[in-house]
Amino acid sequence: MSRFVYFDYRGEYPPGITGTVSPVLYRYIVEVSKKDCDGGDRDPAEQRRVARSLLHMSLGHDKTELVVSSPTQAEIEQKHFDTITKAEIYSTWDGRVYRVVRGLDVWE
Repeated sequence: MSRFVYFDYRGEYPPGITGTVSPVLYRYIVEVSKKDCDGGDRDPAEQRRVARSLLHMSLGHDKTELVVSSPTQAEIEQKHFDTITKAEIYSTWDGRVYRVVRGLDVWE
């Protein structure tokens, strides 16, 4: 059993938010520790709050609001996470944020 939970966020930034004139696809994986710093277990609601906080620290407010409201988000298993080509963009004791560099297609 994994010590982490993995959230997969996929979508499209609208024109302007990334400084471009056309929409930009995004896909992020957020890895969240199932344990708090005091060793206690995190419930699913707390895991989602931590994921949102990690996104906010790595992406900023505007992008985070778009990402967490994306209709295309899911919890994935570690074995699927391990097969995804990704680049770490933020890390703390609570977890990590990755930008997916292959498999970005939102409809895959």
